[in-house]
Amino acid sequence: MLTDKTLTFATANLFNFIEPPGAYYDFENIYERDAWQEKCRWTKEQIKKLDADIVGIQEVFSIEAAQALFSQLGYHHFAVVDKPNVEQEYIYSHPVVALASKYPIKQIQAVEPPSSITENYHVATPKFSRQPLYAIIDVPDIGEIAVYVCHLKSQRATESHLPEKAHSIVGRWLSSQQRGWEAVMLRVFMEQQYANHPLPTVLLGDMNQALTSDITSLLTTSADISGQSLQLTDSWQIYSQTNNKAQRPATHYHFATGNVLDYVLLSPEFQPDSPYSLADVVAYQTLDTHLINPSFETDKQASDHAFVAVTVQFVL
Repeated sequence: MLTDKTLTFATANLFNFIEPPGAYYDFENIYERDAWQEKCRWTKEQIKKLDADIVGIQEVFSIEAAQALFSQLGYHHFAVVDKPNVEQEYIYSHPVVALASKYPIKQIQAVEPPSSITENYHVATPKFSRQPLYAIIDVPDIGEIAVYVCHLKSQRATESHLPEKAHSIVGRWLSSQQRGWEAVMLRVFMEQQYANHPLPTVLLGDMNQALTSDITSLLTTSADISGQSLQLTDSWQIYSQTNNKAQRPATHYHFATGNVLDYVLLSPEFQPDSPYSLADVVAYQTLDTHLINPSFETDKQASDHAFVAVTVQFVL
């Protein structure tokens, strides 16, 4: 039986969120004051439309500015586990992920490469290109929810230390390899946390590749025939079971080609065919107008990603 208790999760890549006089990657990339104010206005409007309870955020350079913006919208609980690099003076690189919540964050920690991989396979695991975070959120009348936020390695080819001898295929492979490692390390970490403390679990992220790929599908591929370990499912897959005429919008465009890069992945507690099911996916929202029909006046400082929100309704 459905209850009136709902929870909405969202993922939002803010796209170079940096307050002036900070610059992203290059000294020329500094927002003019009016442009920065417009970027904040646009971001606020999108977050209001999502009307989410918990938001996973990517591409944050200015942590305090992001926290202040979300606080103004009622997200009084905010967390990060990393900080961006300052290359020189005001030039920043390596943005971080963040979590904004309307409910208390009871626990927060960085996702680390599981030592079990190194010990069991005698391989050296890489560091994450962007440190994912793991949090436990205390939701009134519902209880504890485990939430992860990630931003996997981009598809941009890894740069050679000797640019004149760079090989594009090698660079692309190294980038894919890093993204694959990140998907595996994140999955194993989540499985271990779930085994030790099983909670309804959500992964909010920019995967930088469709989950249909051989690489990022490592997050959702079934690996445990016993059904005892954590199995993540794409929320759209769950939603479309009862909304089979719905068409999935792209969340990012490369020239005219649309791709789904931004995901909300859910544990068995949100899957209707699971014996552990506690909630149904009742809504799936993609804010993509600024990508498919942009207005310069309102979208001139828009993100290059669509924001995605998923609503679940709890059952008795």
